Parts: sequence; C-alpha cells; structure tokens
Amino acid sequence: MTAFSDMGPSPRVRIDIDDADLDPAAVTVTVLQISKWGQVPVNNAPRDVAGGLVLNDYTVPAGVPVIYRVQEFDASGADLGIALSLDAAVDIPFGRVVIQDPLAPGNAVMLDADVSFAGQRGRSRPTKIYQAGGRSFAMSGLMSALESVALHCYTDTVDDADMLALILEQPVVLVRTHPRSGLPGSFYATIPNPVPDSTGHARFGRDTNVWDLIGSGVTRPSIDVIVPVYSYELFKQYLDEKYPPFGTYDDAALEWSTYISAIRNPPPLV
Repeated sequence: MTAFSDMGPSPRVRIDIDDADLDPAAVTVTVLQISKWGQVPVNNAPRDVAGGLVLNDYTVPAGVPVIYRVQEFDASGADLGIALSLDAAVDIPFGRVVIQDPLAPGNAVMLDADVSFAGQRGRSRPTKIYQAGGRSFAMSGLMSALESVALHCYTDTVDDADMLALILEQPVVLVRTHPRSGLPGSFYATIPNPVPDSTGHARFGRDTNVWDLIGSGVTRPSIDVIVPVYSYELFKQYLDEKYPPFGTYDDAALEWSTYISAIRNPPPLV
C-alpha cells in the first residue's frame, strides 16, 4: 500500500492486494475504507482477485489515520470474512481544499479556501410542536446532512478556473480538506448555484476569482468510477510515443508482463 498527498490527480491511496494473502477460496473482494467517519467500500461492487488486485482510493479523508480491510467472497458470493488490515494517511494542508468529480477522479483541483469556508455548518430536521393543555411536546424526524455550507474558495489561474467549472457541472462533487475545517473527511455535496466573482481583480488584469459556493451534503454515490484515471487511451498514448509510429501489443508485453503489472506501474499522468 502506498499513500500520496500530491495532486496526481489528487491525494490518494494505492491498495495492492496479492492473492497469496487471501483465502484460497476467495474469488472476489470488497475493500473497506475505515476512518473516524465510519466505514465505506472503496469499490461498491466486489472485484475479481485472480492474479491480485490494485485499487486507487481517491476518496480517502485527509489528516486522519485510515485503515483498509478486505472483505472476501467465494464463487457463490458467500462471505468468507475479513483479510488484511492496512494503515494509511494522506495530508491536505490547512486552508486548502480539494474539489473533485467523484465519478471522474481525474478531474480534481486543489484551491485556497476563503476565510468563511465551512464557517457555519447547519443541519435541520422536520419538527412539529403540539400543545396539550398547558404542556407542549415536540415530534421530530431524523437530523439532515449538513445544509447550505459556505464552500467559498479561490482560483488564481485560468486552468484552475476551467477545471473547477468543469467539476461543478456535475450534480454531486466531492470536497476534501483538513479535518480542522469541521467538514466530514469526504464531503459529498450538491452545489446548485456556483458564482465566480472577479470583482476587484479583473480590472487589474488578474485571473483570480472567488467562487461563492454554497453546498449541501448528499449521500455518497452508489456507483463506481465511470471515467477512470488510468484509461486505455493513456496506455496507448504512452506506447505510441515510446514506440513510434504506434505501439503494439508486443510493445506492451515488453513494458508489462501482466495486466496487474501494468496497473501497478502505469504510465505517468501528463
């Protein structure tokens, strides 16, 4: 297991599972991420472990210890129990925030947070007060997720502004920041009305924008990544550049002996 705090494309943990460390009857596994905020699956659907498995967790909360455990299943889908217990940690500096598309984790950006960032973190619940004689009673439902949280941040370059605008086109974004912000480590939010404001900057030729973002917490998506970071196109581009005019499967075999080897040693992101 290897933890990365850089933006390649965002803070992440690479979980590398050798099938020799699993129950011989295990055919599929689900990797569980465990932190102070609870337990969530890294992969929502069980993954095949023939020859091993490599997963990248782009949702790992920053600034806290995280444990990964592997839930095993046999060919019939029966639960074989938990294997392995792997520790990891990544860091996002205080005052910085990573905003990303949870279904296309290659779309991510780290920005400076405004001083108002997560200053108020309100929640609500449906409540009805009933009066019986001189006595009053409250009937209420469950507490909501965080509502109308200020997620104001700055972009200082055109590239960062373009990336943030692309991410905010999605109905749900993932916000990660230092735990001192008071937000959950992986805060999934919907931001209906993003407003970039260059007042006080554009007139001086600066590219800085403050983004007035108000987000409300929503449930983590129940589907896995749709647009992978390490795509077929990335491997093809790498091979085409190294073996012009175009790479072949024989060239790929020179670089990687197996599919798992290729996932463990992917081309650099460019």
